[in-house]
Amino acid sequence: MASLPLGMLQSGDVSAATEVRAGLLKADVPPPADAAARCIQQTVDDLGPADLWALARGTAMTRDDLAWGAAAIAVQGRLEQSDPLDDLAAQTLVDEIAERTPCQWGRSHADAVRAALYRTLADLADALLEVSESTPTPLDWTTDNDGRRASAVIGGVVHDVLVQKAENAPPAAQSVWYHPPPPAAHTAWQWRITSGPVSRTSHGRGPFPSALAARHAAECAITALAAGRCSL
Repeated sequence: MASLPLGMLQSGDVSAATEVRAGLLKADVPPPADAAARCIQQTVDDLGPADLWALARGTAMTRDDLAWGAAAIAVQGRLEQSDPLDDLAAQTLVDEIAERTPCQWGRSHADAVRAALYRTLADLADALLEVSESTPTPLDWTTDNDGRRASAVIGGVVHDVLVQKAENAPPAAQSVWYHPPPPAAHTAWQWRITSGPVSRTSHGRGPFPSALAARHAAECAITALAAGRCSL
């Protein structure tokens, strides 16, 4: 059995605890992460089909999210005894959930949506945890034709940061249930950090819905670089 560090709760722990509780992962998880996963599970379990649908729709749940929940129901804790028919059963369940109204769901449909919500909310909890541990370092941004630029010195090395409009941004995953489309004039943004002399190291991330969001994410990345939590 794999072992995760006990003690301080880290980003990813709640999602791991959720997979352990779903029977899809064998691992030791920190008690606080298991408690958080259990709290999420109990909260979602109190919801009826109509409220489950409203919450799933509100989180813009995708078919991939729903497939994870259906797979968790199909496997039912048989981590080492999976059946090839499980994938087919899970796909059938996803199709039925997407096509039926909540009042037409059976127990397996509602349970699959519940499982998908466990994971979605656990991922959100981990994202909030990561953000809380990554208070961004403010950068001095300047504006030019390419976008916004800034620089930071980390370990004696100058890191240049660029926030610009995203090129060929991949389309967002389609949600299972209808959501109003974004404005036609919507522009996606991305950030890129480069460092080093002639053969420069580069790393970027995007798309983000606004330049402000991209700048904030870039400042969080610079903070993580300075703390040694990641590297280019």
